[in-house]
Amino acid sequence: MDEISKIVIEEFDKKRDGSWVCVRSSDIVSKSGIIRIPPGATFMRGVKLWGLDVAEALDEISANKRH
Repeated sequence: MDEISKIVIEEFDKKRDGSWVCVRSSDIVSKSGIIRIPPGATFMRGVKLWGLDVAEALDEISANKRH
């Protein structure tokens, strides 16, 4: 399974239901390459994009910023 090596959390907004919505064009970098995410794309935990759980990665970054 691939892992996200770069994602900019400021380009996403967390919603009350726990999902994350892309608020401006964002590039997610993994060892397989770059995935361009358009504004409005929504990610839920457990739902994978090209083998990547984007919501899980954003949740982890968000939790680390609070500590």
